[in-house]
Amino acid sequence: MHARICNFYKHTATASVVLLLAGGMYVRIGLGQAPVPGKKASITKPTGKAGEPQFKAIWEPINYKQDLKLTDVFFINEKSGWVTGAAGTILHTDDGGESWTAQLGGDPQAPEQELCCLQFLDANHGWAIRGGGTLLRTTDGRTWEQVADDAVRQYFGIVGKGYHFSSLTKGVNAYGNLSMTEDGGRTWKQIYTCKVKMEVDGLTRDVGCTLGVVDFPSPNTGYAAHEARIIVKTEDGGATWNALVGPQEPGDQRIYGLTFLDDRNGFAVRSGAKLFRTEDGGQSWRGVIASPGERILFSGPNVGWSFRGKLLNYTTDGGRRWTSREIGFPAEVNAFSLPTTQRAYAIGNHGMIYRYRIVPVEYSAKGMLAAPAMPAQ
Repeated sequence: MHARICNFYKHTATASVVLLLAGGMYVRIGLGQAPVPGKKASITKPTGKAGEPQFKAIWEPINYKQDLKLTDVFFINEKSGWVTGAAGTILHTDDGGESWTAQLGGDPQAPEQELCCLQFLDANHGWAIRGGGTLLRTTDGRTWEQVADDAVRQYFGIVGKGYHFSSLTKGVNAYGNLSMTEDGGRTWKQIYTCKVKMEVDGLTRDVGCTLGVVDFPSPNTGYAAHEARIIVKTEDGGATWNALVGPQEPGDQRIYGLTFLDDRNGFAVRSGAKLFRTEDGGQSWRGVIASPGERILFSGPNVGWSFRGKLLNYTTDGGRRWTSREIGFPAEVNAFSLPTTQRAYAIGNHGMIYRYRIVPVEYSAKGMLAAPAMPAQ
């Protein structure tokens, strides 16, 4: 993504090199054809002049043709994904957005409540939230059922990070305190009430704390947060939780976004789009120069994205350095999904859905937008 990144790909059948050049352009330099058993070797002819870019990154519209507010998107791979929206809508595609099927809703005039907050474990098993906390579930990737009413609330309007399922049966919800299900979301019980002893302005206080975001980088290790200075952590899959209290600092220290790459390395987005990073499992945090939205997604250990309006913040070194690019979408981005480094989807109001991908440099499509190219991982 950065202008100086250069990434090489070795091909088993063809001896060639792909370079990611400054300006986000790909170029393939043919070096010849490697011998293939049973076939006569031949020389690969380059498709353009040496050194000229042959690939580029773009956003292209694959919109849903209804005037709907779209609220969340989740792709399990480059082709298969779901989108939630107003009027009780869940859309699905199996062809990377070339076509969309309304599994629920789809009519902007319908009186149904808005749906949001998707999570999928695989192509068949996923969850969504309707209205004030009704949990929906699919077990075949196509049909949906209501499994709990007023049980899984999303605090402070945070999209998709207020609850987490680590298996088909086990899930955690952070809404004020922490609750857990062990039957796929049908029943929930409170497992942790956030209350800590901490020093405030030099005086020791017993403080009740509110939680609103949760993330599990592994089945056993999870984190939840929202209250200033406080991160709660589990290392046994959610059975027990312990509070980590940070130092008092100037400004609003409340956390609105929480993402962990592994058990130790993670990111917190504080009020005012301020980004902080931990490398010791939440024991300490330091500021990072970036202004992301509440949702940060990584496609691997290095490439991470976050949208704030139409502004894309991205990193290619695991979050140590971030840069940004304003994308000329016709509406602001409400949510996005990053299934792989070189494929992403962004959604917004009025049925807006855009697909990010790498294409030949001569490729053209109506409404496509230039994008920064991401290195393969």
